[in-house]
Amino acid sequence: MDKRAVINLFPNLANDDKFDITSPETSNYNCIAWAYQMYNNRWMQPPKGMYLPELDAVSWWPDGVMEGSDISCLVDAFAKKGFEKCDTWEHEQGYVKVALYYDPNTGEWTHAARESRISNCWMSKLGQENDIHHGSPYTIEGDLYGEVYCIMRMVDK
Repeated sequence: MDKRAVINLFPNLANDDKFDITSPETSNYNCIAWAYQMYNNRWMQPPKGMYLPELDAVSWWPDGVMEGSDISCLVDAFAKKGFEKCDTWEHEQGYVKVALYYDPNTGEWTHAARESRISNCWMSKLGQENDIHHGSPYTIEGDLYGEVYCIMRMVDK
């Protein structure tokens, strides 16, 4: 996908100076796995019954965390990893942050983005498409991913 196509999906990126496409397209991993632990070889398993594409990688979900499409299931998965809700998306020394997205009409999770440790921006994997950088978690809100439900942080190890 080229920049113009990504901007068509996420119009706020047109005014985001940090927006860039940072990887080729791949179906080896999804946004949740990338935000969870920067896995590039698996999909964190969508809730049963959701669309699961033909994958070149494994599908996985953390043990002991309920599967489901409700945003609380995704929050619990990240909490199991050590993330906790916080008040700001802005960088805090010693922490790595994620933004969890949901559809406010259904309460279902849709996406996760992760703060970059080195480039002072946010990273997202766009489904089976490219990885991108963006200036804030809010620049990709809209029809496709809905809204940021919460920001979570974890001590950067």
